[in-house]
Amino acid sequence: MPIFVYRSLAPSGAMRNSKIEALSEAHARKAIKAKGEQVLQIKEANSTQAADDNTRPTKKVPIDEVAGAIRQISILVRAGVPLVEGLNGLAEQAKSPALRACVEQVTLNVSQGMSLSDAFSQHPNVFPTLAVEMAKVAEAGGNLSEAMERLADHMESGAEISRKVKSALAYPIVVLVISIVTVILMVTFILPRFTKLFAQMNATLPWTTKMLMSVSHTCTTYWYLVIAVAAGIVYAFKRYAHSPSGKRTLDTLILKMPLIGDIVTKIVLNRVLASMSTLLASGVPMVKTLETSAAAANNEIVKEALLRSGRDVAEGTATSQALRATNTFPPLVLQMVASGEKTGELPAMLQYICTMYSRETDAKVKSLTSIIEPIMIVVLGVIVGFIAISVIVPIYSLVGGVK
Repeated sequence: MPIFVYRSLAPSGAMRNSKIEALSEAHARKAIKAKGEQVLQIKEANSTQAADDNTRPTKKVPIDEVAGAIRQISILVRAGVPLVEGLNGLAEQAKSPALRACVEQVTLNVSQGMSLSDAFSQHPNVFPTLAVEMAKVAEAGGNLSEAMERLADHMESGAEISRKVKSALAYPIVVLVISIVTVILMVTFILPRFTKLFAQMNATLPWTTKMLMSVSHTCTTYWYLVIAVAAGIVYAFKRYAHSPSGKRTLDTLILKMPLIGDIVTKIVLNRVLASMSTLLASGVPMVKTLETSAAAANNEIVKEALLRSGRDVAEGTATSQALRATNTFPPLVLQMVASGEKTGELPAMLQYICTMYSRETDAKVKSLTSIIEPIMIVVLGVIVGFIAISVIVPIYSLVGGVK
């Protein structure tokens, strides 16, 4: 069936660009007018281009913007605004071009009879599996507004944790970048000047100075090889990190690292348990909850543990026992899950753990930052001091020889 691209004037007076699938242009115009819109321009889209538009993956959109869009959907549905009309307004207000294009495609799919959950599933880079499952359950239960509000709360909470971590690590990253730039400048611009001086004076150089001069000579003479080797190492590391075995190995190492491992563990568990709490509160079955939360874990170890637990629960094992058998989750989580199963308040129990982990993560990140900052400053001072001493010692030797 042909796809027509059109520009119309909505009843509110807003201009909108969209697409519609119809047998002919006349049928398309009739369908658009039935929605109360005035057709300004319409033409049939190239079939290849239309297919590309439907299959082209949507660019990543910041989670804050996605959460805001989902919260607006909740508000509009609660206010009684038809879903397609609400999505149209949401697309017009979207600041991000990627989000606007995504919402426009979702609007088109929904207007043609596709469910909201299926429309979300067409854009996995924007709407996570959690959003798809919650929309699916809400469509069956008729509580779309409540489900979208709960989903927006969950996504905003996750975004807040990420924002705190990034803010706390901003200063150490800046110091690291300055350190690297300082060393590069000294090795490539300052040391070569002294190399010529020492060569002219036939100075006797200590091994530290000789080593630095060799590094400087290599970086300035064979700079293209240095860049090629560095790029090759980065490329090989990325390939390894994205491979199944590499990702699993790196995730295991990160979780076992001192200081950082505990913080990462709490962040991952916070994300997973919040996802489980949100899904269970929306009426999603436990097996599906565990599978969906595994996709949100972003850690292969925890992901495998949740999937294995999901299979055990499907066979009749209690959730707390299935989680305990993986030897992945801390005792507190297991105790709270077991208590929640007995009292029937599992979503509330999981949310309580999330709140506690969020506070602990915030405190530990601040503590880690206060430890990292002086360490990095000392390391930078040692590196710069080593370079400076390696240059100054030969100069003093030359001055002493002249006297």
